[in-house]
Amino acid sequence: MSQGLKFVFCEGGDDLAVVRGVAESIGLLDFRIERFLGKDRLTEFLSDVRKRPEFVQENVASVAVVRDADEDLNAAFTSVRHSLTTNGFTPCPDHNGQIAGTSRRIGILIIGPNQGKGMIEDLCLQSVSDRPEFGCVDDYLRCIADKCDRRSFSSKGKIRIWMGSHSDHDLYVGCAAAKGYWPWENASFDPLKAFLRAL
Repeated sequence: MSQGLKFVFCEGGDDLAVVRGVAESIGLLDFRIERFLGKDRLTEFLSDVRKRPEFVQENVASVAVVRDADEDLNAAFTSVRHSLTTNGFTPCPDHNGQIAGTSRRIGILIIGPNQGKGMIEDLCLQSVSDRPEFGCVDDYLRCIADKCDRRSFSSKGKIRIWMGSHSDHDLYVGCAAAKGYWPWENASFDPLKAFLRAL
């Protein structure tokens, strides 16, 4: 494997905290993990990245982008791949979770734990779904739905409800990751671990 810096670019701060937590849990401490602050900013972000000295001097071994699938994993993958190729980050993977290239490796991982849909919050919820208290989250939401007009609840909302059962503060995925709430040993994180190891 080529020597050089390894970069992982994440969609936002919560994604960054989870990727960092997973990487540290398996002893991968040599990544530079950064956020690009929104899927619509990735192309512009990568345009700036390619001008950095370490990229100009070709001192980069790996570049990976981690992004939420949201409603469509394939559309998210196509969007990320387009942003990478537009900015000269080639060869690019043809499939999600794949890494391409030798002298400089390029990887794409779209987080879609709900049959190709979803986000980092869903992955974290999945990792604690076997906890005894987890069923209370759905019970609470059903109770709310019975008493008002609201019928759908986001994963971000479910995260905060579950976190509320453990702490009165820091009801966000990133804060929870930094404080060790998520069980990194859970199999839900295995695809992310495998992806990071392969970089």
